[in-house]
Amino acid sequence: MARVVALIPAAGYGRRMSSQKPKAFLPLGGIPLLTRTLQKFELCAQVDEILPLVPEGKVSICEEEIVRRSGLRKVRRILAGGPERQDSVYLGLKAIEGKADFVIIHDGARPFVSRELIELALSKSKCWKAVVAAIPAGDTIKEVSLDGEILRTVDRRHLWIIQTPQSFEYGLIARAHEKAKEEGFYGTDDASLVERLGVPVRVIEGSRFNLKITTPEDLILGEALLKYLK
Repeated sequence: MARVVALIPAAGYGRRMSSQKPKAFLPLGGIPLLTRTLQKFELCAQVDEILPLVPEGKVSICEEEIVRRSGLRKVRRILAGGPERQDSVYLGLKAIEGKADFVIIHDGARPFVSRELIELALSKSKCWKAVVAAIPAGDTIKEVSLDGEILRTVDRRHLWIIQTPQSFEYGLIARAHEKAKEEGFYGTDDASLVERLGVPVRVIEGSRFNLKITTPEDLILGEALLKYLK
C-alpha cells in the first residue's frame, strides 16, 4: 500500500497580519489556524504521517499548544521551517524517514480544505504523478504596466487560480526541489518546480471556500465561513 506523507508549511510570520504571533498560531473561532488545518489531514485515511514546518524557535510551542492539545497522532515530528516557503518544503522533503510514495503539500493557512479534496488530490496523483487544486478565474483579468496602464485583456478561459493541496510522486517532487536548490531558483509554488523538469502537472478543481488566511480581512471572512459551514 502506498505511503503518503503530508507536508504542512507554516513557518511564515504573516507580515500583512501586523501580528507579533506567527500566522499559523492565530486563533480562528478560538482554535489556532494550524490546528484546524492539521485536523483535516489527521482525518484523511490515506495520509500516514503529517510533518508541520513552523518558525524556528516555535517547535516546542507547536508541540504543546497544537499537537498534544488536539491529540494529533499522525504528527510524530514537528520541524523548523526555512526563511522562505520553498526552503521549508525542501527541509520537509529531506526529513522524511523511510519509504514515501507520495507527498501532499498544503499551506498551513488554508484551514478550510475539505477531506474530499485531499483524497481527490491523492487519488489523481497516483495516476498523473503531479496534481494541484485550482479554481477557474471568474473575474476579468488584465495585464497592466508598472505605471498603471492596461496593456491587454487576458482570455480567462485558460486561467486558473492555483491553491493547495498539491500532491506529487515523492521521487518527482524531491528531484524538482533538488534541481531548484542547485540552480538557485525560487518558484511561486511547488508545481512550478515540477514544470521546470518538463513533467506535466494536472489541475483538479478546488473550492472557493479553500481560503488562504493572509490578511486581517481574511480572518473576518474565515470567522464567517466557520459559521456558514457548521
